Amino acid sequence: MPTLNWIGKEKVINHHQDVPYKILEPQYGFADGVQQSEPNDSGNKIIHGDNLEALKSLLPEYEGKIKCIYIDPPYNTGNESWVYNDNVNHPKIKKWLGEIVGKEGEDLTRHDKWLCMMYPRLKLLKKLLHRDGNLVISLSHHELSSFTLLCKEIFADRQIVTITVQTSGGKPSGGFNYVHEYLIFIVSNDFDPNSLSFAGGKSRSPFEGLTLATFNKVQRPNQTYPIYVNKNTGKLEGVGKSLNQKIKEGSYTGNTEDFEYDYNEAPENCVCIWPVTSKGDDCVWRLISDRLISDWEKGYIKISPNNNKNNKNLYSIQYLPEGVIKKIKKGELEVLNNNSDIPTLDFGENKTEGNQIPTIWNEKSFHTVNGTKLLNEIFQTKTFSYPKPLELIEEAIRSISNVDDIILDSFAGSGTTAHAVLNLNKQDGGNRKFILIEMEDYANTITAERVKRVIKGYGEDNKKTEGTGGSFDYYELGEPLFLEEDILNESVGIENILKYIWYSETRTSYNPTHSLVKENYRIGSKDQTDYYFYYIKDAITTVDYDFMAKIKHKASQYIIYADNCLLEKDFMLKHHIIFKKIPRDITRF
Repeated sequence: MPTLNWIGKEKVINHHQDVPYKILEPQYGFADGVQQSEPNDSGNKIIHGDNLEALKSLLPEYEGKIKCIYIDPPYNTGNESWVYNDNVNHPKIKKWLGEIVGKEGEDLTRHDKWLCMMYPRLKLLKKLLHRDGNLVISLSHHELSSFTLLCKEIFADRQIVTITVQTSGGKPSGGFNYVHEYLIFIVSNDFDPNSLSFAGGKSRSPFEGLTLATFNKVQRPNQTYPIYVNKNTGKLEGVGKSLNQKIKEGSYTGNTEDFEYDYNEAPENCVCIWPVTSKGDDCVWRLISDRLISDWEKGYIKISPNNNKNNKNLYSIQYLPEGVIKKIKKGELEVLNNNSDIPTLDFGENKTEGNQIPTIWNEKSFHTVNGTKLLNEIFQTKTFSYPKPLELIEEAIRSISNVDDIILDSFAGSGTTAHAVLNLNKQDGGNRKFILIEMEDYANTITAERVKRVIKGYGEDNKKTEGTGGSFDYYELGEPLFLEEDILNESVGIENILKYIWYSETRTSYNPTHSLVKENYRIGSKDQTDYYFYYIKDAITTVDYDFMAKIKHKASQYIIYADNCLLEKDFMLKHHIIFKKIPRDITRF
């Protein structure tokens, strides 16, 4: 796979690891249409601060938990105000970004600078993303080609699909009239999207043909085997050996392409069914034989008489695709009671709908002018340039998220993503949560203010829009956990320190359930390991035999943080004690 190289890449490729961990400081909560002095723990967050540092600060609570990410980064047109100059701390790259790479002109240095800004942010977004999570990125043509290569490098195990969206009546540039932008979808290889409101699929039977015509017996001999069907009952009785097995055991020694399907090898009272297309061409089954048997027992296989005269199969075999199985498990496709001795699931007249996402979106509601018009209605004045259309973001989020997912936007702008999440929740009764990050000074006056007005309702008389309801908490990016020379910053408070320690050790969220005093500084247990943080502000702590005598909780292993340790090595080895010095041995992530 080709990789993308640019000036400065070597300086930022691991920069996400060097970003300082800072504390999120709650400023206020907003609930029931009223701003409150204390946070309300709503699960919705708006964070003011540099998005690279803010993403790092989300890791202890959210690593691997975000199901849906939408971002709208700067398009890097060469004409916009550039606010991401100081995105790395290394002196050389900082000097290069500040002095050599300018914002002027259509030259490569501007693109190098943009890539340096995006790379570490994408790395942190990937750490926050759930293994089944999905991303959507808004982009223009200016960085599309380089960004696609960048994503293929970072998200190599996922599909990366570019959707073209008509967003305006035209933007002349260089002799061309640009009437579109892009949505880049980064999703799993078995991605099963939700239905879009403007492009629903056709209703069809949940079962699909088991034959796979795009491959043949040479390419997939392990998916070339006979299926035995009882000719009296139509039930699956078993499967024969695959071509791959026959070759390995030596029962077939000819060329793979010359292998002929033998319809006479079926057991008594059974007929052989081989993978053959509707045109009569040899192909393969979609499932290996073990999976076929398992799916039959679960009711996922359907056997019915075959009326196609182009092949010798007396029965056709159908299966339920993964997307349909997911719908069944989520309760989106109803299964009727089946009293037959054949396990095949009965759907009656219930149909499923193909939810494929079209690669061209040309709805007029997606035009950028609609985003501007809506924001002007909310604020009764012009406040923001080129906000994304609400309907566009709603559809993007709708397609890749479920009703209880967390949606993250680290380039929040005017807050369209939060607006879209609140609207979707109102439409379907969902409980989606949003996290917005905005580094500019308008984070409170525009981003958060828009969300407040959306929650309460806005407009007057016949133009009044009813509020969505909801709540959120507003945060500022606070002090770093570590000061210069790796000194622990005591001013951030013990709870923030413990949250960091627990996450660095367990990679799970910290949920304080013990009193540090009563439990002798035990902060929790995981996988039969007890974790202790023996820390007293403005004092030196020492792990000695007196300290160990106070430990009453039994564990297979003890990891203890303190300033000093006076225990003998043999004693520590015998009792499975690991000492970690504060702050030297606190992991940086």
